[in-house]
Amino acid sequence: MSDQHRLKTLYSISKKLSVFTTVNESFAEILECAAESFPLSSAVLIEHWEQEPRTAIWFSKNTPKEVVARAIENANSAYSFLSGTISGDTATPENELLTNDRTLLFNKNDSGNYIVIPLVIDHLPPLGALQLEGTAALNEQDLEFVIALANLVSVALDRYYKTKRERLGQEDEAKKSLKKLFHSQDKIQNLESERDLREAFVSLLTHDLRTPLSVVLGSAQMILRKPNDLEANLKSARMIITNVHRAGQMITDLLDANRIRSGEGLQVRKEKTNLTELIKSTLSELTVIYGNRFVFQESSKIECSVDPKGLRRIIENLSNNAIKYGSSTAPVTVALKQTPEAIVISVSNEGNVISPEDQKSLFHQFRRTASAKDSPNKGWGIGLTLVKGVTEAHGGSVSVSSDQTKGTVFSITLPK
Repeated sequence: MSDQHRLKTLYSISKKLSVFTTVNESFAEILECAAESFPLSSAVLIEHWEQEPRTAIWFSKNTPKEVVARAIENANSAYSFLSGTISGDTATPENELLTNDRTLLFNKNDSGNYIVIPLVIDHLPPLGALQLEGTAALNEQDLEFVIALANLVSVALDRYYKTKRERLGQEDEAKKSLKKLFHSQDKIQNLESERDLREAFVSLLTHDLRTPLSVVLGSAQMILRKPNDLEANLKSARMIITNVHRAGQMITDLLDANRIRSGEGLQVRKEKTNLTELIKSTLSELTVIYGNRFVFQESSKIECSVDPKGLRRIIENLSNNAIKYGSSTAPVTVALKQTPEAIVISVSNEGNVISPEDQKSLFHQFRRTASAKDSPNKGWGIGLTLVKGVTEAHGGSVSVSSDQTKGTVFSITLPK
């Protein structure tokens, strides 16, 4: 075959390689073109890019299967030898005839030769190996042709994988940018949501504080109008004291909730306390407000070192919530029990179930469940934050479960 014809063949192959998508799709087409200028019987291409080597195979018509199988075996052995992936004599192909920087030439049999060429760019490790098996003995012109062919394949593979790597890198950068964008959007949404919650909280707090302050102002004005009416003035003074305490408790709750949110934690003053009597006393006061709605499942007298004011706040908050957001007719059950390791106080009620999604943010400051927002009962959204803060200040934990069968149960676990 003339050198000019082979040059045209190489040019045609280079055009095909410039647009190839994958080796498996293009290899057969390239080898069919090469076979027009070179007496090929089979070809094996091994390529390796950041994964296990992949193999593409081409063989002429009527090539026996055992010849193809032997060609693949020889190609794998030669690639292992060229790439250094397997050390030792077992990786060295037999009947080596010629070795230089780019080419290994091996004798196949009396009828022809096969040649294995590493696919190399510059001095980097081989991208793979190309094995071509001729139907006749190979000469120097044949060797130049197959070396040129291997160089074209090497450049095409290198270009393809560099482009792929760049594309993957761009996709990774795009994913990272998108992730940052979503994260920023989430932060903005959270900030906007918190701003709305704060505005609603301030509005509600202002409204709630106005009530006791209005009572204080009205009672003081009543005293000024009737300074000599002792009975009326005593009543007004009691109302002033009650509502000042009420406003003070609101401010205390707000300050405590902010301490919890900032991670400071609450200070507790522990003393030996009869928990059974403490719960009874608290529920008795709540009964005056809500009526006979509470059931106390008490056990024997249980004493523990706790902050009695803190425990009273826990029971009041949980009981108030159970009345506000639970069934309007079913009782609210408060239970006290102890185990060898802990004391458990639970408050349970029937009514609307708290969804698993709402349970995740239930103890966050200013957060209210969907059912609580729809309820006519207004709240600040800090009651459960205080419950959790006081419980954790005692070294305990709080949990909630809610379903249609057992209702909603808040459990406070305190270490003994």
